[in-house]
Amino acid sequence: MNSTCARWSDRYLGANHWFIPADLLEQAASERTRAENVVNAALLAATAGPFYALAYHLLGFSTAAVEILLCCACMLASPLLLRASGSIWAARELFLCALFFNFTWLSYNLGGIGAPTASWLITAPLVAMFLGGVASALFWLALSCTAAIAIYALPGAGYTLPSHPVSDMALLYLVCHLGLFVVVLVFALLFELTKTQGFVKLEQALGTINELAIRDELTGVHNRRYLMRLIEKEKERSDRNGRAFCLCLLDIDFFKRINDTWGHSAGDTVLRAFAGTVQDLVRSSDSFGRYGGEEFLLMLPETTAADAMVLAGRVRAAIEKMRCHEGGSEIALTVSIGVAEYRMGEAVGLVVERADEALYLAKSSGRNQVICHGQGKEPLALALRANAPAAVELKDLGVSVGQMQGGVHCDQLTGLLNRRPLRDRLRHAMDRADRNRRLVALLLLNINKFKEVNDALGYEAGDALLVQAGAIIRDCLRDCDTVARWSGDEFVALLEDQVDEGDARQVAEKILDRFGLPLNTGGRECFVTLSVGIALYPAEDCDLDALLKRADIAMRSARTWGENSVQLYSSTACEPQSERLALKNGLRDALTRGQLFLEYQPQVDLATRRIVGVEALVRWQHPVYGRIAPSRFIPLAEETGMIVPIGEWVLRTACAQNRAWRDAGLPDVKTAVNLSARQLRHPGIAARVLEIVQTTGLPSGCLDLEITEGVLIDDLDANRQVMGALRAAGVLVSIDDFGTGYSSLNYLSELPVDILKMDGLFVRRLGGNARARPYAIAEAIVAMAHRLELKVIAECVETAEQLGDLDAMRCDEAQGYLFHHPLPAEQVGALLARQAEQQAAMVPA
Repeated sequence: MNSTCARWSDRYLGANHWFIPADLLEQAASERTRAENVVNAALLAATAGPFYALAYHLLGFSTAAVEILLCCACMLASPLLLRASGSIWAARELFLCALFFNFTWLSYNLGGIGAPTASWLITAPLVAMFLGGVASALFWLALSCTAAIAIYALPGAGYTLPSHPVSDMALLYLVCHLGLFVVVLVFALLFELTKTQGFVKLEQALGTINELAIRDELTGVHNRRYLMRLIEKEKERSDRNGRAFCLCLLDIDFFKRINDTWGHSAGDTVLRAFAGTVQDLVRSSDSFGRYGGEEFLLMLPETTAADAMVLAGRVRAAIEKMRCHEGGSEIALTVSIGVAEYRMGEAVGLVVERADEALYLAKSSGRNQVICHGQGKEPLALALRANAPAAVELKDLGVSVGQMQGGVHCDQLTGLLNRRPLRDRLRHAMDRADRNRRLVALLLLNINKFKEVNDALGYEAGDALLVQAGAIIRDCLRDCDTVARWSGDEFVALLEDQVDEGDARQVAEKILDRFGLPLNTGGRECFVTLSVGIALYPAEDCDLDALLKRADIAMRSARTWGENSVQLYSSTACEPQSERLALKNGLRDALTRGQLFLEYQPQVDLATRRIVGVEALVRWQHPVYGRIAPSRFIPLAEETGMIVPIGEWVLRTACAQNRAWRDAGLPDVKTAVNLSARQLRHPGIAARVLEIVQTTGLPSGCLDLEITEGVLIDDLDANRQVMGALRAAGVLVSIDDFGTGYSSLNYLSELPVDILKMDGLFVRRLGGNARARPYAIAEAIVAMAHRLELKVIAECVETAEQLGDLDAMRCDEAQGYLFHHPLPAEQVGALLARQAEQQAAMVPA
């Protein structure tokens, strides 16, 4: 029944949309709904009008029947006028004029204000509300009231109303009243149908985004982020009801060998087949997902370690029997599994670590094993001795951190991993990075002047400081990240699945911020600073030892820059301290000496291929070091606080330049200016922006303030107030880098924004199969934004294939090297002048 109703609803909406031009269908939801309601009203008139005409004819009033049919014909012409002209206003007013005339004429000719059709005068303002909003409804309400008063006043003024041939007025009253009820009800149902379908499409778009956000792109199982969220929820349930759960960490043995022998395509086939086999074996209540690379994680709710071992054993046996076929070859698989049972009150990250320790033991003991953490009392050395009999129980090989002899896995002081397991994890992480083309970041953190702590407070205080430092670093990382003690005063953090170097820098800055608080050592407060070196993989000519060496070089370079510094390794020598200091100090003079300048990257309307906006980008031409990349001096500006005056200069200069283009008679364009986190937190930022707009004489609607998604979420309430004040004055507000890191979409309904800028991460993946997941994600973002009446601008468009995909999903605007590189103001002016000439040439003389 429901499917039949849905099918007929879709057919009706398809017929309804035939009368609406395509450009109207792509406009805001409110405009499209009004266009749909014009067609709904015309359909109702076409259905009800002939019946009323027949009723009046049977009652002997044939003139009224003819008048009704003529008015119905005018009403039926409104959808055709809408299709021909594309004007909702023209079609709406034609319909309402015919409707108003019909009931005014009938009321006048049926005895005046006491006529059965007088109450129908309310239909014109009622329909106007649905078709044109409050303003249109008020206009037609005033007109209907005026008509009713005039009809009432005519007999009192001595004017005789015409007679009519209807003898059975009671029957006519009944027909009119019943008809009024039915018409209002049917029109409301048609309106609800179109409105509901719109919300259904929005819900489907949001559902698509949510589904893609929780699924692994290759295997279709849960991704790591969503899986960890499910485990956190299970932890809360377990803490409430006292029933433990288990985690199983599964790793496909010798997966790198499969890639090297048969290629990455075969590796993808193996991963999909492996995931499908495990999913067929687990219960519906279990949660299974891809943890990273060839590792998978299985959560078993309300399951003891013994039961988990049984299920893991079945999985191991099934995988051992599984065969994958690639290019005529048969690929046999085995899997190593580590099992850990949740202990009440512990963090989820600790459960995963224990499962990982058990997995490491399973792989070290010959692979194709199932090991449960902490079930055996024998030391590791005995469990792994070379001549151990094959009949040893697998569960007896499990050992906890405290049972590992001589710190085989862990540092005895801090409890963190030591070098040996770190190198093993780093090797696996690099293999996964080669496969999934995601960055691995290796952070080497050195405690500055640690010897002074030992000398001043003693070695016990120094040891206490190291323990606290290790715990702080661990707390700053995700559960899936790895931290280890590398040497005396050095720690290593291993971060997988990084999008770019900015992610690793953000983690490093988070750690440095945490060390801004004093540590308690020996009863005294001690402030500690760090030097952090970052090395990224994949990189050219880089293996495991080279990656560690590069992190060490970057760390030593960071030490030369001063305390609490972060340096990323590059093939060229890192900037010496003197250059950093010169840049830092030079920023203060760059504004006054005219070393900063702006370039503008055009933004193109994809429907017309015309330039409709530009993004202002600040540049620095240093007298000694030449042109300085923004990635080098913007962080220094944030650090020194110079970002506030620089940001204000950028805003003022960009607004003045836009005004200069307008004064030169060039086409109107909007100018987008980035607002930094520090600027947004600055008191009175909204008033300052509006003062600059007023001073430069730029219309507020020509300024677009871009604010990064992450900055907006930091202080939602305060940012909502700032953005609300700006939008109330007509300034546009954009969310920059949309979709990078925030799975919740709740804030979209809370923040007053106009535009979403789709991050280049999504755009760069387009240009392939239109049914691929990257296309589906980008299309869902565009559809969702349009349902929320937001425009979408795509960044980093570089190929014609990417542009074709964006056109297909009806993205509004785009910018990137495919259209234009960032240009000086003069060249942008020339582009706008040429565009104006081309547009003028298209206008007929």
